Amino acid sequence: MTIKIQKEVWSILIVTGLLCVVCAVLGHAIRKSDPSKKPEGAANLGLIIVNFFNNLVNTNMGEEYVNFLSPVIGTIGMYILVANLIGLFAIPNPTANLSVTLTMAFFAWLVIEGTQIHVKGAKGFFGGLFEPFALFLPVNIMGELSPLLSLSMRLFGNIMVGGVLMQLVYTGCSLASGLIPFIGKFNFLGPIIAPVMHAYFDIFAGVIQMYIFIMLTTVLAKSKADS
Repeated sequence: MTIKIQKEVWSILIVTGLLCVVCAVLGHAIRKSDPSKKPEGAANLGLIIVNFFNNLVNTNMGEEYVNFLSPVIGTIGMYILVANLIGLFAIPNPTANLSVTLTMAFFAWLVIEGTQIHVKGAKGFFGGLFEPFALFLPVNIMGELSPLLSLSMRLFGNIMVGGVLMQLVYTGCSLASGLIPFIGKFNFLGPIIAPVMHAYFDIFAGVIQMYIFIMLTTVLAKSKADS
């Protein structure tokens, strides 16, 4: 029996290794920076990233959740962002694999459920599954599990469709170039049209999908905890 390793496995290892190196470099730069002076270079970039996720959690959930959840939200967000953008370097997007987006959604789901337990307590959380009465237990359980499915499928669908559309763009450019005499053997339309499409499907869509994912995670966590 032959075991076939999915191509996204190598992408996962590349993204994970890259993030480890980047985090180590940024962390070292922040530790070595002088707190009495304005941060520069890598230290400034690290602080921008940290402040972005701190502000997002603070805005959507409140200041009391910043130290509690920002590291988790930031880790999820940075992984998704790098995984979405790495396709620009001809490396398969890990987020185009459902197992990866399901894993990201699982950690987001832990944030959502953990926040509820933190606010309501274990007794209040599990007791709420039987409200308004015990017959609603299956429905309430499905409601708690629904973010796991919706978050994973949303991210997977958008990234996968973006990759498929880019393949169609390259194929279409090749066919259209072939219709032009003399120079048709060279796909000259690809280098003209593809960068514009990459800017949308890889960069813009990749950043937006990361932002939507962590935004939905924090909003759902807060709304469910307050309900």
